[in-house]
Order: sequence, then structure tokens, then C-alpha cells
Amino acid sequence: MKIIHAINEFRDGKTPVILAAGCFDGLHIGHAAVIKKAIERAKAVNGEAWVFTFDPHPTKVLIPDRAPPLIFTTDQQSLHLQEMGVDGCILQPFTVELMKQEPVEFFDNLCACIPELAGISVGEDWSFGRNRAGNAELLAKLCGERNMYFSAHPQVCWNGERVSSTRIRNEMKLGHLKSAAAMLGRPVSTIGSVVHGEKIGRKLGYPTANIAPENDMLPPRGIYAAQLRVGNHFHNAAAYIGHRGTFHENEPQVLEVYLLDAENIDLYGQHVEVNYIEYIRGDEVFENAEKLKTQIEADILSIRSVLNA
Repeated sequence: MKIIHAINEFRDGKTPVILAAGCFDGLHIGHAAVIKKAIERAKAVNGEAWVFTFDPHPTKVLIPDRAPPLIFTTDQQSLHLQEMGVDGCILQPFTVELMKQEPVEFFDNLCACIPELAGISVGEDWSFGRNRAGNAELLAKLCGERNMYFSAHPQVCWNGERVSSTRIRNEMKLGHLKSAAAMLGRPVSTIGSVVHGEKIGRKLGYPTANIAPENDMLPPRGIYAAQLRVGNHFHNAAAYIGHRGTFHENEPQVLEVYLLDAENIDLYGQHVEVNYIEYIRGDEVFENAEKLKTQIEADILSIRSVLNA
């Protein structure tokens, strides 16, 4: 998948481009519906499906003190867009200058920078331009004037309510990972690099990979049945989020993963993704290492049962 970091970096070509536009934090099932429309149309016209989104997220510029934590990192977003079959992604910087553009000016700039633009897909509630004055109705009119394909996908609901990134964040904070996963269309996940730790797990007989998370938010502290993605390979795992209170006081929160069956895998320095499949129990402080080890043994049995491993 091609990635560019501003619309004016788009290179003129002869292939029709269908653009899915929006703020796609988490790439939930509502976002996926908008993007799939672009992919389907691109295939129909022998073109390319591209995603147009903002980096940073507009709220980080408009209300930095109150901006919500993002579900995905840019790397995660790119990884999953590629898996969906998107041909390219425009990570447009969101600036005050861009925010001041009138809707028609914003649209004309898209067309000028992408001469082969043949269509746009958005959610029906998408807004753009100065004071968010542009909407799907205006965008349909502008596309019609240029004989371009246009799709405004209706809202996608789950359990009778509209799916949104805000709703998913709330479910994650409450530890309702199955609800969050249902709306995401995939497990809640964290991406990060494997770093060296204190090797406490190794001393207990359960060597763990210490991961430096890059996401704004993690699920609540505790033990999870998980899968660790390394490249295109998935390994059954136990994941721990917590402060290792049995061994430390006031330690910063850590994310550790123990692979259930994989041996002799050197993970140090690797960029990995932790998929949280099911919550097992909360973070606890034990009297000593032996009691912790006994609990870990029970946790592993529970996790194997969940993962059928």
C-alpha cells in the first residue's frame, strides 16, 4: 500500500481514484463499510481505492487538552487498511490553515491534487471545511457537477445504537472488550516494540516479552487471553497489564506477554501487536513469588481453555 503525507504529494497518474474520506480511528465496522464502498467502486472502474484521513487527528489540534485517546496508532491504521485491500492512504496534516478552508475550496483542492479523482465515499454524517459547513448533501452536489461517483453510507448500528469510536473507547475503559471487539470487527489491540525488562517472568519459569505500547489507551489492568502478532504470524499468549505490585511499589504500568507454546523466538526490537481475546482476572498483589507462580499456572490453564490451545 502506498502512503503519502499530504494531498499535494499525490502523483498524477492515469488510473481512476476512488477516495474514502473520514477520521477512521479504530477502523470500526462503520468505517469499514465506507472504505469497502470505495474498494468495490474502484474494482468496477479498474481504478485504485485510496483513503484520505488526517494526521494528527483533528481533535488533537482543535481541543488538545480535551482530545480523546485514540484507539489506533497511525501504524496500526496503515497495517489494517492494507489488509482490507486499500491501494493507498493520504495522511493529511490537520492544520489551522486547512481548518479555515471553505468546503468548496477544500473539494476543489482535492480535485486539483488528484486529477484522476473519480469518486468519493464518506459516512452520511461526515463534515468538512470551515466550521464543518460541508456535509454529505453538499459533497453529493459537488461530485455530481463533475460526474463523479459519490456514496454516503448510512450509519452502522450494533445493539440498536450507532457504532462510533467514542462508544468503543467507553467500552474499552469499562473492560467490555467483547462489545468493543464486536464494533471494531476485530479484537481490541495494542501495538509496540519489544524491549528488555527485568526478567522477572523468566525467574518464575514464564519468560515474558516486555512491550513498550504506542497506543494512547490500553484495556484495564489485569490478565488476558491474547494473541501476539509478529509479522503475519499469530501466537497464542497470556497478556498482563499492571504495576507488578508483588515485586515493586509505585512502578509505572507495564505490558507483558507470555507465549504459550512458541520457543526460541527472539522478539527483542520487533514491532508487534497484542490482540486481547478475553479478560481473565484483575491485577493482584501476592504475598510472595511462589503464590504468584501458582496463580500464573491457573491463569495459563484458563487461557488455554479460552484459546483452545
